[in-house]
This record gives sequence, structure tokens and C-alpha cells, in this order.
Amino acid sequence: MIKDFIKNIKNNQKILISYSGGLDSTVLLYQLIPFIKQIPFLKLRAIHINHQLNKQSFSWAQYCRKICKKYSIPIIIKTLHIQTKNNIQETARKLRYKIIAEHMLPDEILVTGHHSNDQCETLFLSLKRGSGISGLSGILQKSFFNKNKKIIRPLLNISKEQLETWAIKKNINWVEDDSNYINKYDRNFIRNKIIIPIQKRWPYFIQNCIRSMRLCYDQNIAINYFLDQIIHDISLFTDTLNISKFYIYPKAIQILLLRRWMFFNQKHHISYNETKNIYNNIITTKNQNTINRINIKNISIQKYKNNIFYIPKHQNIKNRILFWFDYYKPLKLPNHLGYIIQDQYGMLLPKPNTSDLINIRFQLYENIRTDIGETTRKNFWQKNKIAPWNRNRIPILFYNTKLIAIMGFLVIKNQHTYTNTWRLSWIDFII
Repeated sequence: MIKDFIKNIKNNQKILISYSGGLDSTVLLYQLIPFIKQIPFLKLRAIHINHQLNKQSFSWAQYCRKICKKYSIPIIIKTLHIQTKNNIQETARKLRYKIIAEHMLPDEILVTGHHSNDQCETLFLSLKRGSGISGLSGILQKSFFNKNKKIIRPLLNISKEQLETWAIKKNINWVEDDSNYINKYDRNFIRNKIIIPIQKRWPYFIQNCIRSMRLCYDQNIAINYFLDQIIHDISLFTDTLNISKFYIYPKAIQILLLRRWMFFNQKHHISYNETKNIYNNIITTKNQNTINRINIKNISIQKYKNNIFYIPKHQNIKNRILFWFDYYKPLKLPNHLGYIIQDQYGMLLPKPNTSDLINIRFQLYENIRTDIGETTRKNFWQKNKIAPWNRNRIPILFYNTKLIAIMGFLVIKNQHTYTNTWRLSWIDFII
């Protein structure tokens, strides 16, 4: 059942199995046990989450502990305290994965007992939500959760009937959760009232569902490949999309491009309604000189001239002043703007006198005097193509109250009161 999974396991791999005691995870556990001795340095642990949604849940936890002790498998047992009565199963799932992530070791893989019947149920849930081909692609065999935690589902192509046949043949016991027959839960209703009757009429229905989901997955990969090519051609940066060539494509492709670009920045898909809202209020507006803006949760999408920008919401630092007392150490800037450091590669600047207070600010207070004359703040930012919402995110160097440099852009000349020089860089991170 798990030959393909085992074939790709490294000799010193750490594996954490999500072990509920039910049929799926029990079969997976017993499938893994023989390989503990066969694969050098394989480290297998189990984690059991007690959701406290069944009066027998504590006895199930003890049963899992007993089985793991029998085979010398370390087990973690944690209890959930679910406060809400709304959407209990989804709340429990999120809390479960949060706890699992907290207990995973570095480079450890989480394995779960999801099988093909779960895939079919997921397809119906996606249809209920009105998902597109990405949602209809189902559960991936390999994916990540909690940003960087790897999860593998070795049994995803195996049916529940196959698992049950194997467990009975091997005389293996498992826990039966009677809440699986409570049809007020969406997944249970789909399983008990829809899939089981359909499967009795069409025995190959689940297999055909899996095939349709794979087709959706393949088509989604193909579509994204071409969308990525277009986005690469019409954008300078990940967070900036040039839409001057956007309009040559049909509306349906424009919406797909917009949704894909949002995914690049957010790392998760936004809803169709959110995409449509951005399209109608940002993309279709014709006036290039006005700023159109839409706020979505913790971000803003803004159109300015022929570009749209993905802008995370940040704390307002317009009036912030940072004093740099020990300039031999890097100065950390707020809002993930990086660091100011002294090095040999940065802007050549007049070095402050010992009595000067070195400080960083984030707004210009007056017009700027350059070699070619005086310019307004607005003209300076426009000439350097700095969007209005980024103008208070650029560090500006002062000695006391004297403007010295706009980091990355301009050094104020004719600083006659300074005799020595030094170099400063504005960097993203410190190695």
C-alpha cells in the first residue's frame, strides 16, 4: 500500500503519524511498523489529538497509547478545548493541525491516513462551495501546512474498502467513532446520504471522481503555466503588475491573471467574489492619474498609472524618528524595511561629527536642494517613480535636523561642515 512512499524515504527520516485510532490511521501505522527496522535510523513517532467530542474519546487516547507502547513508538497525546458550537469539525481540524505543527521536529514529515473516499467527499464539499478547478483538484498527496510543515498522505489512492479488508485479514482492531454517523455534519451527510447510495448503484463512482479530480489538477497546472508566463512578461516585481498590456486578453483570462498574481503575493487563493471586486473596481477604471484602492483584510490593492500594486498594511511610521547611537551596529528599521549598516559598498556620505545625533526619519519636511537646483518633494518622488504610498517607507538620513541623504536615491551635496566620509547601505537582511 505504501511502497511508493517508502521508496522515497531517506535513511534518517523522521516521521510523525497522526494517529486517531480509527481505521485509516491504524492501517497506516501497521503499514509503517515493519519498516522501522528495515530502514536505517528511521524515526517514527505518533501524535493523538483528543477532540473531546465523544464520551469515549479518553478511552481512545489510552488505546492509542497502549498500541504505541506495544511497538515502542513514542506518542504525544494532546487534548483540545473547543469553545465554539459553530462549524465544530472545521474548528477542530484547524486546532488539530496547529497543535501538530507545534510538536513537529525539524525536517520531520507528518503522515495521515487520508484515502480515496476522503477525496470523493472533498470533491462534493468543493462543489457545494462553488469551487473552480483548483478547488476541484482535491487533496494533494504531498503538500505543506503551517507555512513550512510537510505532510504526505500515502494512502490517498487506496479506498476505505481496501483498508478495511486488509485490517480484517491481518486481524487488526481499530476504534469506531459513532459520531461519523451524525449527519448534521456536512462531510458525514455527504458520506452517508450521498456517496454510499451512489456507490451501490455505480461501484466505480469513487474511482471516476478521482480521475476527474486528477484531470482538474493537470488542467490547473497547465493553465497556471501559461498564466505565469504572461505575468512574468507584464510585471517588474512580484508585488507590481503592469496592466498596460492586460486589456489585450479576454475578460476571463484577465480575471485568471489577477487571481494568479494575488496568489503569488498571498500564497493562498482569494475567493472568486474578491477577485471580481478587484477587477470591477480597479482593473476596469480608465483614469490613469487617480489612485483607486480596495482593502482586503490586511492588504490593499491600488492602481496608479498603468500599474496595480499589492500593498500589505503597515504601521504608520511617517512621524517616527530612529536615533542611531551605536553606528558600528546595524540599525533595524520598522515594518520589515531592513537595516542601515556601515560597510564598504554603500552610498558615500559625509561622516558626522562626534556631537551630531544620527537619526533616520520617514518623511521630507522641505524642498530638496540638489546640484541642479531646488526641487519639490513631490517632483523628487515622481522623478524617481516612487508611488505615493511608499514615500513614507524610505529611510531618510539626518544629522541632528540637517538632511544628509535619502537612502538609495540621493546624497545632498555641498555639506561643507563635514571633512570625513563613510559609506552606508540600506539592506534587506543581515547574513
